Amino acid sequence: MNTTCPVSLYIVSTPIGNLSDFSERGLKVLEQVDCILCEDTRVTAKLLEKFKIHKKLYIYNDHNAISVIPNVISEMKKGIVYALVSDAGTPLISDPGYKLINACIENNIRYTAIPGACAVINALLLSGFPSDKFIFTGFAEHADFNFLSQIDTTVIIYESPTKLLRTLSKMKQYFENRRIAIVREMTKIYEEVIRGSINELIEHFSKNKPRGEFVIVIEPSKDHHNMDISKYDELIKAMIPTISIKEVSQLLSKLTGIAKNVIYNYIKGLLNI
Repeated sequence: MNTTCPVSLYIVSTPIGNLSDFSERGLKVLEQVDCILCEDTRVTAKLLEKFKIHKKLYIYNDHNAISVIPNVISEMKKGIVYALVSDAGTPLISDPGYKLINACIENNIRYTAIPGACAVINALLLSGFPSDKFIFTGFAEHADFNFLSQIDTTVIIYESPTKLLRTLSKMKQYFENRRIAIVREMTKIYEEVIRGSINELIEHFSKNKPRGEFVIVIEPSKDHHNMDISKYDELIKAMIPTISIKEVSQLLSKLTGIAKNVIYNYIKGLLNI
């Protein structure tokens, strides 16, 4: 990136709820740019109106990115300065903004980011789970729960209220022995963190209709760092003639806190099945 040229694109983080979280620098940038790229012009217009900012708004999303980018690049080369925002939080997190950044890189156009609120990080902080390393997979529909259940880290997933119960039901076979925190309405008056087992959360949201946008945070496996399934090899071999692999997996899962599918796959490898 050429740092000697003026900045042509600002990636601006917006509040995820509480408007007081909007940084002074972010507001100043939006006041100074020529145009703003956003997910939904209605949402961004309402936000800007609260701060008395009036700018040209253009939709930029997954559906039109390919057609919008060439025109935006062309205008930036002519000196037009753009800002990129999302409906809430930090752009590029679970949206197509990276495509525009790549186009800027290819065309030697200078860009920068104005940091601010991010639902992923906020939910991680509120969960109380290990934060030294984590994986964020975007919305649940794109998540590979089998893979996620086998990695040694906190897992963070987005979900909508209409799909929350369905997603929790899908997650059950993979994370039944994990603690889970579901975070909603972050930075707002009714901010809420609901923690428990997946069965407890399914029961809770079956009785209480999900409202708002949700972030699901999954704790790493119990004692995952120190647990080595191989120490149970002899026990596994002794049990297999009398009970099924599935039953052995269930028993060891309750004993160790390791996901049943992880143990199941390990046993199949141990027995060369």
